[in-house]
Amino acid sequence: MKIIYISDSAIPSSSPNSVHVMKMCQAFARQGHQVTLLAKNTTACRRDVRDAHAFYAVENIFDIKIYPRKAFRGSGMFYNILLAFKTLTMSADLLYTRSITAAFLLLLYNKRVVFEVHEPFEGKGVRLRRMFRYILYHRKLQKLVVISDALRQYYKKEFGRKEEDIVVAHDGADLFPMTVTPALSDRGLKVGYVGSLYPGKGMETLVPLAKICRDVQFHVVGGSTTQINEIKATASSNMIFHGFKSQQELPAYITSFDILIAPYTRTVIVSEKQGANNLALWMSPLKIFEYMSSARPIITSDLPVIREILQDGVNARMCRPEVLEDWVQAVRELRDNDALRRTLAIRALGDFEDYYTWDKRVEEILKAI
Repeated sequence: MKIIYISDSAIPSSSPNSVHVMKMCQAFARQGHQVTLLAKNTTACRRDVRDAHAFYAVENIFDIKIYPRKAFRGSGMFYNILLAFKTLTMSADLLYTRSITAAFLLLLYNKRVVFEVHEPFEGKGVRLRRMFRYILYHRKLQKLVVISDALRQYYKKEFGRKEEDIVVAHDGADLFPMTVTPALSDRGLKVGYVGSLYPGKGMETLVPLAKICRDVQFHVVGGSTTQINEIKATASSNMIFHGFKSQQELPAYITSFDILIAPYTRTVIVSEKQGANNLALWMSPLKIFEYMSSARPIITSDLPVIREILQDGVNARMCRPEVLEDWVQAVRELRDNDALRRTLAIRALGDFEDYYTWDKRVEEILKAI
């Protein structure tokens, strides 16, 4: 089958959504399909990256076509209209997108579309809402793909979609490399955080946690120089920052850590736009699946969407986001209990391999079409 993935992601860049898109294209191609990714070139793109496949640690088994997107009022819609019409000139059996504009235009031409959404449809205006309804009820829409059961329940309630019309496909990760040389060799218990540093992602908890657990090193992988400098101003000396690392580089850091932590707050907002959604209600964090794949014990927030994936005391330790003592207790418990660390890590790895690889995700989506 020929599949075209129409993406609004800047590639190559450090954005998590670009990782998602590249990994999905690789997974489709691994299923034996002929895949072409359409993506954008903006100021967010990494100019130092010559090989996008290598940067994202994916196989060179699908094509990438990059189109420039210049910044001007309405450029986002213009870009998606451009890609939609580019797609109409190409031969494809299935079109996959997260763009409302692209999905709307392609369905106008009666193309087979799978539409994926990662958040509720709120605060987007009357015009986009009409377009969205058109997409959801079009006979050529193969499936609506969402990343959590919480989102499926939202779309059932707010838009009247039947459960069988919506596929819940949690995000995923790659199988962890068999042989990895740790990036860090110093001794001492190391707790690692890997990911972006937007408000709500966990620095609000990690900074005071490190100040209490002085005998533990807390390593942070990710974030911009500006974000890191702001956090460093109030952080203790046992917090060590490594900056952004590519998908190629991450395994060497993750392997260095004894415990992995994801201390989400109850509000996670990664956009400065007015009306941006609280992702903590709907998300399926890439970070969690990358952690699970590494066979390292996980400490994370006890949030409903994360309970769709993890269970406290079974494959992770889960803490109330706002109760610092929970986090202190969890770190100390895993620090002092090697057997528990191994038990949680092995169970999480088994669950990951059974349900949450990118290949499993694509299998479930294609099976539902």
